[in-house]
Amino acid sequence: MTKNIWAGLIALVLVITCGVLEVVLLSRSYEKLAKDCEDIIVKCENENLTVEEYNEFRDKWVDLREKSELLLPHIDVYEINLRFAEGQAYAEQQDYEQLKAQLTVVEELLDYVPHLMKPSLRHIV
Repeated sequence: MTKNIWAGLIALVLVITCGVLEVVLLSRSYEKLAKDCEDIIVKCENENLTVEEYNEFRDKWVDLREKSELLLPHIDVYEINLRFAEGQAYAEQQDYEQLKAQLTVVEELLDYVPHLMKPSLRHIV
């Protein structure tokens, strides 16, 4: 009986630890991508953003998206995805004004979405 209790407690501690680590690591990744987004917006304002630079930035998002789709609501991740897709067309057309608008929304979402991973009473109720 005591072995079962200890095994259950150890399993619970492992699950909680893995969950906390996952939230912390993903939150840091979102913060880093949000900072990268700021840099891309500056390049967009200066009208010297290349399609290759935008593609590199988008590739970073794809990597992060694949890691975070299990934890986050798909609608929020999907919205960021749509903004990147629209931004791709603007980057190719060098329509910096429209691209900046899309990137501004992406930046806001990158700041907003990580808090959805953190359990809180507001999310439950």
